[in-house]
Amino acid sequence: MSLQNECEMLQCIPLFRDVDQANCKLVAMSSDRLVYQAGDTVFTQNDKSDAVFFILNGRVKIVRQDDTTATEIAELESGSILGETAVLCGKARNATAIATDETTLLRIEACVFSELLEHLPKVTLGLARELANRVDATNARLHSVSAR
Repeated sequence: MSLQNECEMLQCIPLFRDVDQANCKLVAMSSDRLVYQAGDTVFTQNDKSDAVFFILNGRVKIVRQDDTTATEIAELESGSILGETAVLCGKARNATAIATDETTLLRIEACVFSELLEHLPKVTLGLARELANRVDATNARLHSVSAR
């Protein structure tokens, strides 16, 4: 795939929608494109957090395991970011990510992602919006559970 096509795919991701072409090319050149089949594990709970992932196409479910049960906590689709919480907090993965169908991911090393956030305020703001939307959705789910 050409660098131009990579940039076009990146700009379909909400966090990179407003990133200029030059910076978009830098992101594309410093990332890896990975393909997973349905049931493949992207990362496992308690793994070291060394990268963030963006879903270019397909879906990934996020599963949290405790001593006795596994609970699906989210299903993410194209344009979503995953693995950011562990990278931002400097902690191990707090859940397992599993592809639910053929899925193409963009993998960005943690150190590169941190530099992006430092130098591209629009990406930082987009990430803040994404995280706020997730908190809002979680609060709504908690409210609906507690109202039962």
